[in-house]
Amino acid sequence: MANLKTIQSIDSPGLIKQFFTLFLPISALAGGILGIVYQAEVKSDRKAIEIREQRTVELPAKSIAIDFNSVVSDLKFLTAQNELKMLLEEPETQGIRQGMAQEYLAFSQYKNIYDQIRFLDTAGQEIVRVNFNNGKPSIVPEPELQSQVKPYWFNDTLKLNQGEIFVSPLDLNVERGKIEHPLKPMIRFSTPVFDSKGTKRGIVVLNYLGANLLDNFQRACAATLGQCMLLNADGFWLKSAELKDEWGFILPERKNKTFAKKFPEAWQKMSGNNQGQFETKDGMFTYINVYPISEEQKFSHWSIKAFGNRQGQVDAKTYKWKIVSRVTPEILYAKSRQLLVNLLLIYAGLVVIIGMVSAWIVRVRKSNQIAQEELKESEARLGELQEGKNLLTRRLSSQIRNSLDLDEILKTAVQEIRDLLLIDRCQFFWYKTDGEQVYWEVIREAKNPELPSLIGVYPAKEMGWRLEDVLAIGMLRVDDIGTLSNPMGQKCLGLLGYTSVLALPVQTHSGVVGMVSCGNIREIRHWHDREVESLQAIVEQLAIAIDQAELYRQSRASAALATAQAEKLQQALHELQQTQAQLIQTEKMSGLGQLVAGVAHEINNPVNFIYGNLTHANTYAQDLLSLIQLYQQNYPNPSDEIQAYIEAIELEYLREDFPKILSSMKLGSERIRQIVLSLRNFSRLDEAQMKPVDIHEGIDSTLLILQNRLKEKSDRPAIEVIKEYGNLPLVECYAGQINQVFMNILSNGIDALEQRHRSSTFDDRSPTIRIRTQVFNDPWIAVGIADNGVGMTEAVKSKIFDPFFTTKPVGKGTGLGLSISYQIVVDKHGGVLRCVSAPKQGTEFIIEIPVRQNC
Repeated sequence: MANLKTIQSIDSPGLIKQFFTLFLPISALAGGILGIVYQAEVKSDRKAIEIREQRTVELPAKSIAIDFNSVVSDLKFLTAQNELKMLLEEPETQGIRQGMAQEYLAFSQYKNIYDQIRFLDTAGQEIVRVNFNNGKPSIVPEPELQSQVKPYWFNDTLKLNQGEIFVSPLDLNVERGKIEHPLKPMIRFSTPVFDSKGTKRGIVVLNYLGANLLDNFQRACAATLGQCMLLNADGFWLKSAELKDEWGFILPERKNKTFAKKFPEAWQKMSGNNQGQFETKDGMFTYINVYPISEEQKFSHWSIKAFGNRQGQVDAKTYKWKIVSRVTPEILYAKSRQLLVNLLLIYAGLVVIIGMVSAWIVRVRKSNQIAQEELKESEARLGELQEGKNLLTRRLSSQIRNSLDLDEILKTAVQEIRDLLLIDRCQFFWYKTDGEQVYWEVIREAKNPELPSLIGVYPAKEMGWRLEDVLAIGMLRVDDIGTLSNPMGQKCLGLLGYTSVLALPVQTHSGVVGMVSCGNIREIRHWHDREVESLQAIVEQLAIAIDQAELYRQSRASAALATAQAEKLQQALHELQQTQAQLIQTEKMSGLGQLVAGVAHEINNPVNFIYGNLTHANTYAQDLLSLIQLYQQNYPNPSDEIQAYIEAIELEYLREDFPKILSSMKLGSERIRQIVLSLRNFSRLDEAQMKPVDIHEGIDSTLLILQNRLKEKSDRPAIEVIKEYGNLPLVECYAGQINQVFMNILSNGIDALEQRHRSSTFDDRSPTIRIRTQVFNDPWIAVGIADNGVGMTEAVKSKIFDPFFTTKPVGKGTGLGLSISYQIVVDKHGGVLRCVSAPKQGTEFIIEIPVRQNC
């Protein structure tokens, strides 16, 4: 009857309520921490992908610019060729023409990137032409030279002035009115040439093999995670992940193959912008416009229809391509999805452990309560109760011995494995460390009776493999140890008498690693896949049994301490929240302080260098200007060239404006030095101890950090800061921590002002923060920070100093700032932190701390 009553009490609704009261908060806390870890990892991974793809599109842009500059340089070199100049002066000399052809031939062999190199006269007749012929350049005989007066590129080039260069679109080569197959991408670079009298005598043309540019483009895109594409200004593919999409503006059968039709949303976002990065349902797109030709180069836009007429000459800014990188959603979210699965598995394991521990604590607590009630029952039932208790103890002991005794589990496991596989020996190892020594310990084995026992300790070096080796291969499966690639392992197994070995690691959730080893000695054993699968299944069950045994051992230890620690659990949870909040805030502010201090240090050195040299620069400038003045006095009549240069550089204006520029630079340097000093004052990383500090200096440094948030935004006017500083003495405090308090309160004030401006009841009051300081009840000082924001209700105000309490949307606040501020002011400085607030009346925080901590 007593046992039945106990079971009914344990299964009562009150017990379930106690269980969930303990289980739910701890589970929620664990879930929150894992959620924060997930968000941070996802954000970091996404940032890395964005930076990588930005670099991916920038590198091929540079590659294209290099290719174009190289071709332009070659074209200029050919126009300056001596044979060409001689030919222009003596056009009828056959030897000069042949020499020029030989030069073109050698140039083509050296470069290997030009399909044709030609010189044409003003009538369009080819004078010299070298064809590339798939890597075998040759000079075209004079009878085979053609007239090129009809192509648009000839007429457009002939209209250019000296030094100007014509660049055609990147298109496909056309021979005798048909597109050449296989497709041959081509860009024509040409420029007019003039004789010594300045008369236009013809043009030099380079037919650049576009495949070379596209190959360089593809190599430059090798680092992308997704697909790298090259588009012309109309959105047609010049280079695509799929060959069937390319050259749609020339090939009629591909006229509908455009980026805009395949990715309409992405094309709309890219239109009108030079570069950018965004995400759509098709993935993440990163793009940049490329303008390959410079201002002195010209470009005639050809019709997008094959063999169409030119559409007119345009400037360099119209000759543009787009480099686009697309990372598909599958690649973009792969890592975050895997991370989410891993974290969910971890969370599931934590929930199970938390549930089991919580259930055990609640049961122990309830069992103690029931035991106390039963002790008050009649003395006549004491004997019956004791007998029932002994019976229950015997049953529990029997159950533990049968299912949760680790040694018994391992003993049974090795025996069953040996009987199942019919092998000579089966062993269980533990992997252990003792200081720097690493070893394997055989604790259980099942063997043929005539074989010697191998139970004992074996150093990992002598065994031939370490834990990392076993986990890396996942399984050691050797039919014949003579074929083992590890010489030391082969030697060790041979000394043990093994001919065949099958070993699998046993990994537990507690981090302890073991290994099950099966060996044959009498003959070589060929391990079948079914035997391996059976052993793997047994090892998995063995790992679960080991975890259960370990969990039971831990539960017994926890049960012994449960009664003594039950009353302390709530306090421990509260302290855990406080410690977690403090660690999070301390880490955040430490990171901010280190960042600020590092930036200040890095800026300070170059600024001091600039500031220190401005005086010398000013002196040198005055000396040079004085020297110029002496020259003007002693040589009042300069030469025409000097007089023209004086007028070109506007010497009088330069003499007047140059000292002003140096003065402005000095003022700017002084301003930067002041900013750096303020940043260093805010961070105060070198002040871990209390020391007298200027409170006003800390407030000003904090305002400087928040200056960007105080400025006027598109959705609200600038926030006015009114300082009403009193005459404060130096205050003994932790300067960095007090600055954290100012930062938290001022940030909350700015948030409240922005919330008021966005609310439907927005009024026309100017957003204002008022800061007052004064001395009171000497030696105490008070700092009041007030805003005219939305204010708080009494219910909210009563919780603002609680850890993790926040009224901000999810992801906008942690609820730690005011809790940490309260600890800094009250606990660390023995002060007072008060809040005065009412709805629509604004909020004021009042900080009161003693001037001396020993007062």
